[in-house]
Amino acid sequence: MILSAGENGTIKSGEGIYVVNTEATVEARENYDYHFVNWTNAKGEIISSSNPYTFIVKSETAIQANFAPSIYQVNVFAATYNGTILPKKNEYAYGTEVEVEAVADSGYHLAKWANAQGDSLSDDNPYRFVVKGPMTVQAYFAGNSHSVRLSAGENGTIKSGGGICPYGSETTIEAAADTGYHFAKWTNAKGDSVSANNPYRFVVKEDTELWAHFTIGGYQVSVIAENGRIKSGGGMYAYNTEAEIEVVADPGYHFVKWTDGKGGNLSVDNPYRFVVKSDTTVQAHFAAGKYLVILSASNNGKLKSGTGGAMYMFDDEITVEAVADSGYRLAKWTDANGDSLSADNPYTFVVKSDMQVWARFAVGRYRVSLFAQNGRIKSGEGEYAYNTEAEAGAVADDDSCRFVKWVNAAGDSLSAANPYRFAVKEDVEMTAIFEKEGKGDTGNGTFPVGEARAYYAEDVLHLAGLEGFVVSVNTIDGRQILQFKADDAEHPAALPAGIYILNAASGKERYITKLVIRK
Repeated sequence: MILSAGENGTIKSGEGIYVVNTEATVEARENYDYHFVNWTNAKGEIISSSNPYTFIVKSETAIQANFAPSIYQVNVFAATYNGTILPKKNEYAYGTEVEVEAVADSGYHLAKWANAQGDSLSDDNPYRFVVKGPMTVQAYFAGNSHSVRLSAGENGTIKSGGGICPYGSETTIEAAADTGYHFAKWTNAKGDSVSANNPYRFVVKEDTELWAHFTIGGYQVSVIAENGRIKSGGGMYAYNTEAEIEVVADPGYHFVKWTDGKGGNLSVDNPYRFVVKSDTTVQAHFAAGKYLVILSASNNGKLKSGTGGAMYMFDDEITVEAVADSGYRLAKWTDANGDSLSADNPYTFVVKSDMQVWARFAVGRYRVSLFAQNGRIKSGEGEYAYNTEAEAGAVADDDSCRFVKWVNAAGDSLSAANPYRFAVKEDVEMTAIFEKEGKGDTGNGTFPVGEARAYYAEDVLHLAGLEGFVVSVNTIDGRQILQFKADDAEHPAALPAGIYILNAASGKERYITKLVIRK
């Protein structure tokens, strides 16, 4: 473990020799007037902002501690010449909470605080923020009176409201519909829906232009959106017509669901379509949009992008890729509860909530063990990498035997092909079954099973040399009729006339034969 410190700091502890897969903790110490920022790898990639930082050692590792100045220049000034800023100080230590206040000239008020690019920061006064680096904060002032201009579309008029209003005052506007029509909604200068209320009350904070819209008689659909805005829909609808409403979330939020006027759930679709039967109130609900996603890897592998947690916006798409250690492979991705998410690698998913994603690894090679009854294995036994193809082949002991099928360790039929090709995904044990010509069709008499013997007579299966074996009897199409452990020499078995396959297994010792029962 090789540690280094950038300028303005030193390594406190952690450098040395570590055994692979053991835990290491490293710590850095900053110089006076500086603070620790992060650790980076040899490529300059950020791996952690924790100090101390604890991780699992997988290979020879070189990391560097980075530091930054603790005193920053903060420029706060009035962007327009209609007020002043308090206090005048412009240097602050890293992490300091700063409070600035704008004092407007007579006839003006603070409109907003903005950064150097003019992007809005807040309209609070005083405004508090934490210093993380050099920054610029500008105060914008506006006049204390604003114009409210009202217009009416066809089939109605403006009844009251509008004109010059003081900043921050509440004003009420009202429209009147012509005979045979009713008020539908107010829209702004861009055509965006503002409200379906009439009269409509709002607080004046800027010059405002509103249009009143009217429609022929019907039912009122009122749409409410807090932390978002109405994109389309709402207003009056004829009975039994389809309404479509859609909302857009404010920055930092995402749409969750629609509810009715009583809070009952309606839908999670956006846009949302429904048939209008009466006056209807529909409310859009939104939630904060940032979630914590933690990426982790179990033993025997790592993540290509590194592990750790980060904040993501709702609906962000994330792609992660796992790299298995030598002799291992990615088995699957799971959540924090161990439930499977995917076996894809790379794995792409969409952020919907706080979540933890684990890469799980498994042994990459599996054993194929082959046996033969009345024959011998020709090829196919050995170790295979996961998901590679194996070909199992077997030959008879002599010309009096013919190949019947391959069965697994439980005696279940696998294939009648010889050779038999299959993909290796786990340890495999198979037996090739050969049958002697003319043997097995012995009616109710005895039949050979290697060194053991068995015969069926008068609804009883008689066994010899099979004590402790698990015995199963299957129909020729693989349906199991009996399964039991042979503790006694006789076992009641009322078998109908037909052809059966008898399997007897104990450990790696296995006997299989065909039994023909005639009544």
